[in-house]
Amino acid sequence: MKTMIQIGFCLLTFGTSYALLHDLAQQIDDLGFASIHVWDHYVAWPEPKDSVLEAWTTLAALAEATRRVRIGPMVANNLNRHPGRIAKVAGTLHEISGGRCDLAIGSGSGGPEQETFGIKVGDASERIDRLEEALQIIPALWKGEPVTFHGKYYELKDAIAMPALNPPPRLIAASTLVRTARLAGRFADGVNFTWYYPDRIPRLFSALDEGLSESGRSREGFDCSLHVRWPHLQPDPKQALFEWEQMGFSRVIVYVTEPFP
Repeated sequence: MKTMIQIGFCLLTFGTSYALLHDLAQQIDDLGFASIHVWDHYVAWPEPKDSVLEAWTTLAALAEATRRVRIGPMVANNLNRHPGRIAKVAGTLHEISGGRCDLAIGSGSGGPEQETFGIKVGDASERIDRLEEALQIIPALWKGEPVTFHGKYYELKDAIAMPALNPPPRLIAASTLVRTARLAGRFADGVNFTWYYPDRIPRLFSALDEGLSESGRSREGFDCSLHVRWPHLQPDPKQALFEWEQMGFSRVIVYVTEPFP
């Protein structure tokens, strides 16, 4: 059973060392896998006193440690940074990595992590509204031209982020809901669903197709990735990959923790 689906890995940044992630990333790169990702969290759980590696600093170092694998957060929390800042951070990682950055971004979930740092979370609808604005602001800034944007949550006046990125990072919208799947189709270069909610996948693909149609596009050339855990590949990895490919996914991102497989 042969598949064309690509495989990436999301590496846990809680309670681990950069030295370990460095060596693991080099192995993943040397073995020819598609992508490497890390979580975007300030605080570990369930034990908040565990050490945490900051996502973007770690990604910049891993970009220097690797040669060909694509690299990015899984996923950036839109609540944690202004879209203008994340556009600049991702653009810099894109340059450091030689054009290998994937910016996967989500609306973020309400929780104590942001609240302890004084970040206003808002309800689910507000968070998705913010993401909708961010998905428009970020690629506009990557063009290197002044951007003026009048949104409900973000206001830009002749904002500029240089240099222009050509090609820019891939912008991937994370989605567990119909509304965010539609936003991915309207504004992004890819979508990331999670296998934690497999029953939602058909509805999410339908919403994605609606959004793509609204933007005059199809899934041709659109990156559809699925976030799974290592046990989801068991007991028959080839069969699992084949089934996910048949569902419409072009890439699987496998979340692994210590002790790393």
